[in-house]
Amino acid sequence: MGYATESSQPSVQEQARSGDLKAIAYWLNVFLLPHNLFAQAEAAPQPGCIRILVEFHPSPEVDAKSPEFQQSLVRFICHHIWKLNSDEINGVQVIARFIGKPQMLWRKTVKVISPARRAKLAEAVEPSEPSAAEATQIKTRIRQVTRQKVQFRALRSLLLTGTTAAAFIIGCWLGYADSPSDQKTATAANSAVTTRSNTVTTALEPVQVETAGTSPDGTATLLFGGDVSLTHSYADLVKDDKKWAFAGLQETRLADVSIVNLEAPFTTASDSTKSDPFKVDPTQVEVLKNGGISLVNLANNRVMDYQGAGLEETMKTLDQAGIRHFGAGRDAKEARRPEILDVDGQRVAYLGYFGAEDQAAGESKPGTNLKQNDRIAADIKALRDQVDWVVVNFHWGDDISKYPSDAQIELAHFSIDQGADLVVGHHSSILQGAEIYKGRPIVYSLGNFIFGGKAESDYDSAMLRVALKERQMKVELLPVEVKGFQPHVAIGDRGTEILQQIQSVSDVFHQPLKSPTVIDARSNTVTQPDATSSPNSPPIVEPDSTPEQTVPEQTNPTLDQTAPDQQPPTLDQTTPESSPNDSQPAPSPEASPTSPDSFSSPTPSSESQSSPADPAAQPTATPSSEQPWNNNSFINKSNTGSPAPMVPQSAPTSPQATDNPIDQPNDRPIDRQTNLGTLSRPIPANSLEPSRRQYAEIPHNAAIADAAFHP
Repeated sequence: MGYATESSQPSVQEQARSGDLKAIAYWLNVFLLPHNLFAQAEAAPQPGCIRILVEFHPSPEVDAKSPEFQQSLVRFICHHIWKLNSDEINGVQVIARFIGKPQMLWRKTVKVISPARRAKLAEAVEPSEPSAAEATQIKTRIRQVTRQKVQFRALRSLLLTGTTAAAFIIGCWLGYADSPSDQKTATAANSAVTTRSNTVTTALEPVQVETAGTSPDGTATLLFGGDVSLTHSYADLVKDDKKWAFAGLQETRLADVSIVNLEAPFTTASDSTKSDPFKVDPTQVEVLKNGGISLVNLANNRVMDYQGAGLEETMKTLDQAGIRHFGAGRDAKEARRPEILDVDGQRVAYLGYFGAEDQAAGESKPGTNLKQNDRIAADIKALRDQVDWVVVNFHWGDDISKYPSDAQIELAHFSIDQGADLVVGHHSSILQGAEIYKGRPIVYSLGNFIFGGKAESDYDSAMLRVALKERQMKVELLPVEVKGFQPHVAIGDRGTEILQQIQSVSDVFHQPLKSPTVIDARSNTVTQPDATSSPNSPPIVEPDSTPEQTVPEQTNPTLDQTAPDQQPPTLDQTTPESSPNDSQPAPSPEASPTSPDSFSSPTPSSESQSSPADPAAQPTATPSSEQPWNNNSFINKSNTGSPAPMVPQSAPTSPQATDNPIDQPNDRPIDRQTNLGTLSRPIPANSLEPSRRQYAEIPHNAAIADAAFHP
């Protein structure tokens, strides 16, 4: 009886294969801990995908951001995930960061198809039939084309019959053609409507559509700047010169709509609860007006420095100057009200959010628009079908933070998922990165623009220029150099240097924003204007689809013949009852990650006994020099006691690096409580502002099971 009970306990590998996150972390740390690397596992938002957070201490000998280190570490992890031969795991998202630091160093998503997973997907594949709507649309289009051909032939015959008869019949025919018909339908789902109501129904109320700007070529141009605060150091330096700030910047005056984040209220109020409040004399609104600023975001941490009276005076001052605003109001309804502008026939809705509850507007209380994901979703969805473009502004993150936090990234992605077309962030004071997510741009911070709240008057910034025409969006980052609180577009080497700063930070994303980029909202494709794009470019149907790396495939014929139902080698058989809940040493506080060139496989000796029929079958401990895996940087040439770790070699089964988050269906439910089938489905929350960091801090002396992340 005791033997039966003991044998019924699943092994660590069996638990990991079923999707148990603790077991997966345990499995990986067996191989990573000898290299002073520590991994945690959690479910990614996409079904079948797991997120692996790898932490380690900085080392002067290893460049953790180098492509070589990234490629080696990703291959190493993917190889051991593949060896599990799980039919539930479809991909891995690897995130690297230093221990004790919230900022990620980089992130890669890799598709891992094991033999078991491949077999499961093959069983689930069924030929797809066109939907009823698609079939109807195709038939309608065929009828339209056929009718056009018949009409053309009839017209040609009439022209040949005679002038008088032809004139009479043509007049009747044209009159009929001009009349509306039920059969005349739009061929594009997102085509512009010629006549639309001048009001838009938002989540709370109808909102008037205002007209702003016209261009000869019909292209709407939007220009976004960073934080503006005409106070403190700015006032001391510039005094009362209302033309100084924008004297070197023509771009804001040439754009149809120029937007900045107004970080100081225009008020003469004196009642403030803050120790160092910001305020600007209302007459200084002329600075913005002279600079061509036509729209400001008020959802930030400074607009309420002088409470409700200061906000109301600010809004009144802006209204008198003809500058529109959004993101704050005299009550919750007004604060939540979007600004909707018709720019050259393009309807653009602007939304602004800030997360401080003590500043949030109430039923009869002035304040900012509170940042909550349920409200964000409702606002965007209400607007989506009534406007052409939805722009969302967030005041978020930490000051002087080079990288956006996990919460910022999740909130930006959430907004795009709800239907936003562009996300622009503020507050960090410095330039952060920019990315493309699901075919839509996200700019996490444009930095300080004209910011007198700090003593520094010379700094780098950027502007985002957006051109809209029909259903296309061209986005371009303009490098800005600020001298004496006077911004101007940087050119030459200086401009290149600023853009490279943004690009270096953006490299942590799946699909960094390349400037300039053209986005087609109809086909959801992203192209570079200066590159020759194929007319048959595939649409971006998944977020962040630009590959950053590829895993070289090796020609090992034994792996191609692996049967999907055969199991990979088990863990060390000397500990059959080991559990992921058992303690395991954490990395030493003083230890540093070893160089990728020195990585070797700490695979238990029992693994080397795998048979050629196993999916994880490896070459011998001393492979011949002709084998392609000899150049793998994870192989320690002096280690002959265990097979060298590498990525599986067969084309159908090797992990293929890509930036597409995995979105395969979870075909078979799993009954285990901590498996991927349960945890991969995100639980809705009332707010995306977490009360704790996404990844818990790891005590240096903590056991592996205790340190595992629990969502």
